[in-house]
Amino acid sequence: MCAQAFPVPTPSNPLSDASFDIHSPDAWYKYVIDSFVLTGLSRSSAVTYAGQVRILIRDVGKPPSLMTAEEVRRFMLDRHETLNGSSRRILYRVLRFLFHDILKQDWEVLRTARSKREMTEPAILTREEVAQLFRPIDDPGLYCFLRTVYSCGLRLSEALHIRPGDIDRAAGLLHVRHGKGAKDRKVILPPATLRMLGEYWKTHRNPGWLFPARGRNGKEEAGTAKALSPSAAQAGLRRVREIAGITKTGVSIHSLRHSYATHLLEAGVPLTVLQKQLGHKNIETTLRYVHLSAPAQIDAVATVGELMRKIP
Repeated sequence: MCAQAFPVPTPSNPLSDASFDIHSPDAWYKYVIDSFVLTGLSRSSAVTYAGQVRILIRDVGKPPSLMTAEEVRRFMLDRHETLNGSSRRILYRVLRFLFHDILKQDWEVLRTARSKREMTEPAILTREEVAQLFRPIDDPGLYCFLRTVYSCGLRLSEALHIRPGDIDRAAGLLHVRHGKGAKDRKVILPPATLRMLGEYWKTHRNPGWLFPARGRNGKEEAGTAKALSPSAAQAGLRRVREIAGITKTGVSIHSLRHSYATHLLEAGVPLTVLQKQLGHKNIETTLRYVHLSAPAQIDAVATVGELMRKIP
């Protein structure tokens, strides 16, 4: 017997709730967050997306339920000039979700708005540059965090929310929970990284987080209830990048994930294995790293040269 497929719940219209205050931006913000979460989006992504609703209400100056299609169209045009392609796609998704899915508005502007995907090359560090980045780090917690991101190919949010119980020491695996698309996966945890994390956890013994937020004394503590924040992690990366003398443009924590993928391909790891490690739904997403790896470029040069050499 085939398993029954349960449909994604359709968000209800808040106007059907007499207690809902349509004039409260906070009420709309929270409602959209909760509605996105019910569709399967992670709460952190839902919070990011719902931020566009606050901007919408602020700029248009009235509740979404009282807005007209023309007012929304003008808002989209104004925002179009200040956002890049990725941010525009998020904006359009939020507006379609709010007005079409929640408020049941069938406006043409919601159907036709598109944002061209900008294909930009990610910032990738060579293996020598990764070593150059890590070498001067004198903060054990930051070192462990960045090395874990790189050696496991994690997204920033995935690394921030690792719990001690997510480590399978016997199997040498890390259980990544609530990755992109709210999906879990297990990734290879290199023995050296496993040992490093074990020693690092003993310095704070926080039961909830492998990388807890720091207390007022600047140190990780067992009683800290929150995980390390994204801003603190990114600030740490910027600091060590400057100290290490890495001048390559666009280097961020996510660059470590890009570098991990490229270095694994260069080492001969199959694409299907890399796809599983990175948590990509489609192999096409993983394929983008093929043309970024050094062997692919070198082989192409050699092949073209050899073919052209044989022309009489």
